[in-house]
Amino acid sequence: MVTSRPVTLVGRGELLAQAGAELAAGRSVLLWGPAGIGKSTVIDALTPASGSSPVTGSGPTLVLRAAAAEAEADLPYLALVDLFDGVLDGPTPPPLPPHLRVALDGALLRSAVPATPQDQLAVRLAVLELLRGLAAERPVLLVLDDTQWIDEPSAGVLRFVARRLGPVPVQVVAAERVAQGDSPARADLCPTPCVELGVPPLTQADVSDILRHRFGAGVPRHRLQRVYTASGGNPMFAVELGRTLQERGEVSPTGPLPVPDRLRALLAERLSRLSTAGRSPLLIAAAAARPSRDLIERSGADPDGLADAIEAGVVTAALDGAVRFTHPLLREMVYADARTEELRWAHGRLAQVVADPVERARHLAAASSAPDEDLARTLTDAAATAKLRGAPDAAADLAAMAAERTPRETPDVAAVRRLHAAQYAYHAGAEEEAHRYASAALRDAADRRTRVNARLLLIDLVGQDQSGIGPLLDAAYGDAVDEPDLLANVHLYRAQKAWYDADRESAMSELKRAAESAEQCGDAERLVEVVSWQGTVLGGPAGDELAVRAGDMAHDLPLSEETVDARHMAALRQLFAGQVADAERRIDALRDAVERTGTVRELMRVLLYAANILARAGRCADAVAAGHACLRLYLDVAPTPGPALIAAATAEMYGGSVAAAADLAERALAESLSAGDEDWLRGAYAIGGQVHQMRGDSQAAVDLMRQCYDLEQRLSRTDPSVLLWHADFVEALVAAGARDEAADVLADVRARAHRLDRTVVLLGLDRAEAVLVAATKEARDGVTFLRGVVDACTEHPYPLELARAWHTLGVLERRAHRRAAARVALSEAVRRYEAIGAAPWLEIAEAELLRLDGARAAGLSDTERRIVELVRAGSTNREIARSLFLSIKAVEANLTRLYRRLGVRNRAQLARVLDTTASD
Repeated sequence: MVTSRPVTLVGRGELLAQAGAELAAGRSVLLWGPAGIGKSTVIDALTPASGSSPVTGSGPTLVLRAAAAEAEADLPYLALVDLFDGVLDGPTPPPLPPHLRVALDGALLRSAVPATPQDQLAVRLAVLELLRGLAAERPVLLVLDDTQWIDEPSAGVLRFVARRLGPVPVQVVAAERVAQGDSPARADLCPTPCVELGVPPLTQADVSDILRHRFGAGVPRHRLQRVYTASGGNPMFAVELGRTLQERGEVSPTGPLPVPDRLRALLAERLSRLSTAGRSPLLIAAAAARPSRDLIERSGADPDGLADAIEAGVVTAALDGAVRFTHPLLREMVYADARTEELRWAHGRLAQVVADPVERARHLAAASSAPDEDLARTLTDAAATAKLRGAPDAAADLAAMAAERTPRETPDVAAVRRLHAAQYAYHAGAEEEAHRYASAALRDAADRRTRVNARLLLIDLVGQDQSGIGPLLDAAYGDAVDEPDLLANVHLYRAQKAWYDADRESAMSELKRAAESAEQCGDAERLVEVVSWQGTVLGGPAGDELAVRAGDMAHDLPLSEETVDARHMAALRQLFAGQVADAERRIDALRDAVERTGTVRELMRVLLYAANILARAGRCADAVAAGHACLRLYLDVAPTPGPALIAAATAEMYGGSVAAAADLAERALAESLSAGDEDWLRGAYAIGGQVHQMRGDSQAAVDLMRQCYDLEQRLSRTDPSVLLWHADFVEALVAAGARDEAADVLADVRARAHRLDRTVVLLGLDRAEAVLVAATKEARDGVTFLRGVVDACTEHPYPLELARAWHTLGVLERRAHRRAAARVALSEAVRRYEAIGAAPWLEIAEAELLRLDGARAAGLSDTERRIVELVRAGSTNREIARSLFLSIKAVEANLTRLYRRLGVRNRAQLARVLDTTASD
């Protein structure tokens, strides 16, 4: 018997759900795909341990496993030994007629191996009867991994059995290795009906998550991209390539990717079938960006050799002439195995025939490593072209090659080109390269302009912790004297540092100087950025006007870091002012524009604020998607991901799950504390407190929110619309018994809201005041107050706020013992939560309704009923997941919903409530 191993799955949720549904419906499943694609991992996640618990409601399931291996494929009946040897050693093995038992003992190496056709028939009948006997006691699930290597005698038995089981409750979940372009051939080992499911390649995001999990969060984004491309989305290939790169260090952007021996063994056979003539066209194809028949022939390679490569299964040729490698890793192998002079020949030929200036420059650089000013200029021009095309990563590589090809006697020119490479790399999200190129430019530059811009870029690369940038700023200011455009930029950075240090007066003074310098030199982009920052520092309605004006100015300018920042800040300020439709319009248009440019830095900042805007606008699912897309980019690019963790946690709190929000909020707090960034630390404290409040732990919520409130006061961040948390703070204080403090906080925040004309927060504050009134007086007093508020407020810019007001009204009505009114209010809250996709709040409101109606109204679904049965039996979440073909997260989500619906906090209480309901 083969036991399962615990696994962590990435990117297989949809496949698991589909396969699990097929198994739950009584069908068998055959998973198929190439080596390393993850078939075995999916099987392990799908199948429970033997004898653990119900697969369906009909009783416990017996799980029998066999995992074949290529080295053992010639050993007869080995798969049957894996499957059934332990069964016959059990306390009550199913009885078999003596002649069948003798044959089966022989197949399982308990006696002589069957040698005659009659004996082999007896073995087949014995296994059939054995399975019928086992299935009479409980359903049976056979797990067959690597079926392509199952020995033929065992395969013959399994085919025989599969055709004759009929309605007997025996299912099979199997995996088969199938080469690209082929079809599965082992479905006949499975009883009908059998569903064949191909295991698809993972997405780039999923491969990146796997590599970060294996090799740490600091894997550079460009390495993640290159490994994904070479792996073709195959997780095993990606891990092996990632490990090899980690061991050997970085490789040149144009150099070959090292292919580990384990992967070579899987693909080398195809290359070994190539003729000598087939190697030159393959090398041309491997070196070209977009290989085609025509390109290969014009490069001078033997056209007959291409036919040999197609025949060997190394490449394919489409009707339009495009040539593609059958697996991306084959390209890397061909390129890596070529000698230096062969590579230079291939790139030299391609440089003569390609028309695209970026491709031509790349081939020229790969064909010669000698310093050459003409080549360096060609590469510089190609880098600029690549940037304009929205490919800053390619631009960075080309600019770096331009610096390398610059003659030694002009180091200052090389420094300028390295600075360009650093700037391109920064926008592409290549953090390490940007820092390396900028540092080299600063080291070698004689020109003050290059030194100033290199220092400011190094400041941008610092991340959240700005505490140590003073010396860089001072040196940049010293170099910028008498240069208005440089001074405008340096004054702006000094203003940002003053804002970071909570010195509002100095920030405004520096911004004034920056605006004067920008106007003096006619730098429209810098002026836009300065005006936007003036809006941020000034705050309130006046600040909103400045920010929106800057956003409008930026809309008429080309996309750049400065104009993107101004445009998303304008959207935020409109959000704070309650102009949500305008904010949505701005952020959606900006996101579309930035995504087309390929600039990662700008995109991750746009997503950071898009998540907040979409959440408040009631587009909760879109907010969750934006939050996680933002987080993925921050993990790829930024030195500290605190802001993105806060954005993702907030989005999860609106439209995802409380558990996910809690995990993200905890990580956000740790990252922000580590970075020493008090501005973002406020957000981490706030979202952490809100999540605790949602979970019913008011004291933990208060502990975090008090720290947020103290920071807010000390940093003079007084706008209550920036972080929407104060109403929850008041409610948490009330629940924790700190009613006087709650009243003080409420009065303070309400006064700020009126002073800054932040009417969007007043509904939340009214909701909190109703809770305070109900606690200090009577529940009916709180109801009366809040009823008047919601009756007067039919719409709100932030839909969740109005839904929560109805929710709180329902809770207060229940406390006032007005059950009918409570049901109406809670039902209205449920309707509004459903309309905007606010899943966590929907669960809480539905639980309140069920508490109102009593446990009898639980109305458990089939899945929930089976989960409860397993809980009563003492099964762990992992055991429940395996038994029901669910993911562990799905089990946790179901239990969480049941706890809230029935008003309980743990498994014991859940069982007691349902037992009481059953006995009523």
